[in-house]
Formats: sequence, structure tokens, C-alpha cells
Amino acid sequence: MKSAKEFARWLLERLSQYQEGVYLTRSDILELTDRQRFAQDYVTDIHFEVAQFGMGFVTDANRESFYFFKLPKTHWKTVGDIYPSEDNEIPTVDHKVQPIKQFKQD
Repeated sequence: MKSAKEFARWLLERLSQYQEGVYLTRSDILELTDRQRFAQDYVTDIHFEVAQFGMGFVTDANRESFYFFKLPKTHWKTVGDIYPSEDNEIPTVDHKVQPIKQFKQD
């Protein structure tokens, strides 16, 4: 059974060169760590270990997919303020998302 620190070291050595990051499934982690199960604390401990090297390790809400990625270095304020002012406007982006429910406008 691999500790979070050992698994974090393995992730850094084998996968940190992928700029776009990688994902692993729950079964991948169970196989790679020789564990039968693991809790959210294990994921948190892995994240703590890799964050020291500019990487992140998080899971989705169902804890079925796990994401290993480079942590951004750009602070959101340097990219731009999301609130419009007289000096700047929010750029419009068409994501082609359809609303679930249409509301009537008066």
C-alpha cells in the first residue's frame, strides 16, 4: 500500500511533464497504490504533496475521476476584472448553451 507521499512522488516523476495535465480513474489509483479503498483525506494529502511543486491533484464530485495538473501562476486580477465599468466591458463569448427554461420578460 503506497502512502500519499509515495504516490505523489510517483505522479511527479512520471506525469508532471504533461502541460495539459492527465486524469486517472478510481480503479487506476487503486491499482497503482495497491489499496482496496481510500478516503478524501488521501486525495487531500496527495494534493498537499504535489502543490509544493506547482501541481494540483483534485477529484470530481463523485470521486470517480482524479485530475493531476499544473497549477496556474496567473492571478485572476491580472487577466481582467469580470465586472463591467465605464472603462471596460465584459467580452461576450457564444458558448452555444441552451437555457433549461425560458423566462418571460415583461
